[in-house]
Amino acid sequence: MDLESAGFHDVRLERLYAYWLKKKGDLVAPMRRDLDPAEIKPFLPILNLLDVRREPLGFQHRLVGTEIVDRVGRDATGQWVDEGLYGDGASRIFDGLRLIVDEVRPFRRLSRLDWHTRNWLGMEAVEMPLIDETGAVIKILRGASYFVAAEAAADMRCAVFPLAA
Repeated sequence: MDLESAGFHDVRLERLYAYWLKKKGDLVAPMRRDLDPAEIKPFLPILNLLDVRREPLGFQHRLVGTEIVDRVGRDATGQWVDEGLYGDGASRIFDGLRLIVDEVRPFRRLSRLDWHTRNWLGMEAVEMPLIDETGAVIKILRGASYFVAAEAAADMRCAVFPLAA
């Protein structure tokens, strides 16, 4: 299966990505204020909103949806993306988030949760930047869906594919 060109396995991720594309209009990415809480309500269970800290670069979980919490068995709200939370998977996760900040573009992520106690899980996500008035990425809007790792990501630790912006 060509994972790079395949559509999302979870239609909610496709819809969230379409929403992000609509909200960005002619900009490189939408601004945080462009998102309407009423419009994203159907996505809340699979949403993860991360704050971007610039110096030094870091990512903090601001919001973690209930479905994500149920699947991974913990609530990361308020926690930083680091080894304490993600173990040996932290650098792969951090580097993927850094790409979003550096390139100001969305990415699709497929990975096994081999760093987690539920290492039989696979994850598919769409990770999209939100910018401020200067065009700097200030938040990352992420939709995530989980599945048994044997389905699609069993042979890969982490694959990140750029999406059209």
